[in-house]
Amino acid sequence: MLELLRKLAPLDLLGGASLWFKLPTIADNLEAVGVAESWSAVSPRNQCDCDKPDGFESCLDGKFALHMCQDQSSLLHHRRTDANTKRQLLSADFLFDTAQRALYFRMISHLKMQNAHSKAGKAAALRGRFPAHPHEHEPKDQVKYEEEHYLLLNVSRTKVLSDACDQLWQRRSGELFRPLRVRLGELDELEVGHDLGGVQIEFFNLICKQAFTEDAGLFATNPVTGLSYFRVGSLQPLHMFELMGLLIALAIYNGITLPLSFPIVFYKLLLSDHDLKLDDITDHWPDEAKSLRYVMETQGAEDDLSFSFPIEANGIRIFAHESSACHRDSNELITIKVAEAMPTTYPSADIDIDGLQWPGFNFTYPDALVAPPSVTASDKARYISSYVTWLAVRSVAPQLRAFQHGFKRVIDAHSLSIFITPANLKAFMEGSDHLDIEELRESTRYDGYEPNSKYIASFWSVVKSWPEEKQKQLLKFVTAAERVPLGGLEHLTFVVQRARPTSLDHLPTSSTCFGTLQLPHYRSANVLDEKLSLALEYGHEGFGTG
Repeated sequence: MLELLRKLAPLDLLGGASLWFKLPTIADNLEAVGVAESWSAVSPRNQCDCDKPDGFESCLDGKFALHMCQDQSSLLHHRRTDANTKRQLLSADFLFDTAQRALYFRMISHLKMQNAHSKAGKAAALRGRFPAHPHEHEPKDQVKYEEEHYLLLNVSRTKVLSDACDQLWQRRSGELFRPLRVRLGELDELEVGHDLGGVQIEFFNLICKQAFTEDAGLFATNPVTGLSYFRVGSLQPLHMFELMGLLIALAIYNGITLPLSFPIVFYKLLLSDHDLKLDDITDHWPDEAKSLRYVMETQGAEDDLSFSFPIEANGIRIFAHESSACHRDSNELITIKVAEAMPTTYPSADIDIDGLQWPGFNFTYPDALVAPPSVTASDKARYISSYVTWLAVRSVAPQLRAFQHGFKRVIDAHSLSIFITPANLKAFMEGSDHLDIEELRESTRYDGYEPNSKYIASFWSVVKSWPEEKQKQLLKFVTAAERVPLGGLEHLTFVVQRARPTSLDHLPTSSTCFGTLQLPHYRSANVLDEKLSLALEYGHEGFGTG
């Protein structure tokens, strides 16, 4: 094992990683893990002064790694091997970049899909051994579901969220692990097995578009930062948040990059890291973070503060006692002890705290009406920590818990831990909003055109002259994707196919099922620009049906 590490250490990890993945035992080998931990302890990124070979700017230093393999092997034999402590090579963050971790996660997901697909086939084969039933004795729907090779969803573009909810509710876990296939539109449009991912991408794009609107009442988007988080005081039933967790998990399980933007604390909580710091809320709550940092750094800034925390929604502003006073009762409700409540509407009205019906919450006044304690210089740190937890967790606790429950029906904590850091997980789920048109050109395939022909050169010259937003419209028009997946455009199918319409007055069309642009051969680059621009204008929702 150590000999293998010695050979791989000087190599570019993008090439070496494929060798590592072919060895199932390497991730659990204590000697390999020990060497990796030794590398991590001295952080080759920041602390090693030796010269780094090309390609190792952000990964491990080859010479240093080889040195550690040679000199640390004797120490590994003295390492305690606690059966309850599970260490893996992937836990050494600098050894693998985010794209490599995504590759490993996709491999695990593919194996789970393969297993679920195989079980369905075996169930169907087993029933096929028995005599056929008369029509009136056909097996019930649940038996048929057990024999489906795919997780099939039939949804309307206009009611995509409600249709998905109706069909995913009460699905068994074994069904959720199958490869996803979506019928988007009319009942006769689905052709299972002929879709290269475009319809699934469009499906999740529509899910995000509907779920993240103001009217949906599920999430709120900060107009300054553009980031979205659970809506405080949401009146939507908690099962809708569970459904959103399930849908987002299904998307990344099936390799779909989502057009959404969550704050870093969202991903930290998904990774079950509840040790929240002030820096964790800076991206989504910049004003609150600035104020809390001022309190922390300024003597006397705490003089007018008390251990009460605000929640404002549905025409009411509530100040709650410290987060430790919020607990879950026997009915699974989060009980919040109210210090003060006031209306935000005019004219004002009395507030019946006990009568508030916010899903997942139970508001009540404490038995003894006492004012929240004042913040002092000695407990400023506790106040700031409690405030951070209140913003990110306590104020949306029922919604967060429901979301995580749905999410973890598909993706378990062990699989998610591959990404190590919230930043890695965010990059994987959200992809990149930047489109490199040269990268798209390099990954494009052609059908009926030669890659080096003058017409294709004109096509890319036209596209390159457009602003980036319009270039991204082209990407969406052809593939349905609004973001570039982690690892680059090679993970999308983009084909330019020669179309032979009866008239050159026809516009280019696309098939998101196959990631294909059907492009006629127009007589000039100007006409090509005009026709393709019109196609993007009229076809912004795509044409995927598979």
